[in-house]
Amino acid sequence: MNTTICDAIRDGEIVEFDYDGMVRIVEPFIYGLTSGGVQVMKGYQIGGYNRENDNSYDWVTFEVNQIGTIKFIGKKFTTKRDGYMKQSEDIKTVYCKF
Repeated sequence: MNTTICDAIRDGEIVEFDYDGMVRIVEPFIYGLTSGGVQVMKGYQIGGYNRENDNSYDWVTFEVNQIGTIKFIGKKFTTKRDGYMKQSEDIKTVYCKF
């Protein structure tokens, strides 16, 4: 289990990390294990690269083993985003959640 992710979720810390070779800036909300045994973090991406490359952001599920070093950027979030679900269907075991 990645305690840095749980610390960020618990404290409402916005995080930055490399994923697929690109920087992502994310509000992390849920961290857990899929039924297939993959550790994932679901968060709301607010900055950095997105696949559409149009600066529109949304909910993203990241595979933890693909996440580079997580950095706290000194900014916090305090509210849930539209579409937030405490128990996500794709996450069978929840380690921590907002």
